[in-house]
Amino acid sequence: MPMRSFVFSAMCCGIIILSLSAGCSRPAGTPGTNDPVAAESLQVAYRNGKFGYIDPRGNMVIEPRFDIAYIFRDGLAPVRTDEGWGFIDSTGRYAIDPSHESVTPFKNGFARASVGDGQVYIRKDGSRVGDLLVDFGYHFSEGLAFVKTGGLYGAVDTTGRMVIPPVFELGYFFSRGRGLVKKNGKWGYIDKRGNMVIAANYVEADNFWGSRARVRVDDRWGFIDTAGAMVIAPEYDDAWSFIEERARVKLDGKWGFIDTSGKLVVDCVYDSAENYSGGYARVRRLNRWGFVDKEGREVVPAAYRDVKPFSAGLAPVRQGMKWGYVDTAGTLVIEPVFGEAASFHKGLAKVTRKGVQAYIDSEGRVVWSEKPLDY
Repeated sequence: MPMRSFVFSAMCCGIIILSLSAGCSRPAGTPGTNDPVAAESLQVAYRNGKFGYIDPRGNMVIEPRFDIAYIFRDGLAPVRTDEGWGFIDSTGRYAIDPSHESVTPFKNGFARASVGDGQVYIRKDGSRVGDLLVDFGYHFSEGLAFVKTGGLYGAVDTTGRMVIPPVFELGYFFSRGRGLVKKNGKWGYIDKRGNMVIAANYVEADNFWGSRARVRVDDRWGFIDTAGAMVIAPEYDDAWSFIEERARVKLDGKWGFIDTSGKLVVDCVYDSAENYSGGYARVRRLNRWGFVDKEGREVVPAAYRDVKPFSAGLAPVRQGMKWGYVDTAGTLVIEPVFGEAASFHKGLAKVTRKGVQAYIDSEGRVVWSEKPLDY
């Protein structure tokens, strides 16, 4: 495939100059847009010291007016102004007024907001979940959230009712009906009624990712199933949770990957390895990075100074001091001309060129930049 050049079209340039000089980028939902804006497709864009949002075509649909802004999740985005933190919808209107000292993004319909020295849970309409005020809380998973109150952890349901008393030293998330907790200095798992179903015998452990959870026995790592059976023997120097049905493991100082049966599918020959993303994992050998597929084939040779995860079939790679993009065959398809480059998200990737922030599409065309780019 021929390499895609870094393209800055005259049309895109005209749009940017117009928005800078006249401040007339179209707001979301006004005449001239084809369809309602999908919230999760919007990207954060920075201009003149403030943050706003662009759509996949590069139109500034929410004008920059926020001091800090994050991407949309569950249809809302957390933003901050001088008034505080709040949440906006895809039109830029406040769904929850900016009255909070701090907030978390929404997940599964709920977010957390600070109140004094504690936290409360809020819904997408801004209403508070019950009268609950906790020292700290995690996001809801499988209808429950671990919270800290009085120095110990229990779990609440989505009405704010404490359904598992706070008797644990730590508690994280529920997955496959199992919640990871710490009791008497050791880790185990409870069910959604608070019963200890996998004894707290482990020095270290992790949440279930799929049907497996990693646990440490003495100084070795293995994996258990949801019944607590050790299904992959603790024989590894280090291990991480299963992502995309693969777990990275370390043996004799080198990293590889196993499948959920414990079979080694990528030999332990790499100095470093990262989790799979989009079917490919980053691996490092002799201080150079590449990618392996799920069968262990090195589809992108370990020849780059740095790489970032695949998304939509493309991955950022650093060649010398500049970043470009390769496809899943290892072909360099967007030339390395960027000072910084991020993985693609919803069709666009954030890059910098000569200190200017921009977004490109999968062909390497610039759809938006914070100021005109000169060559």
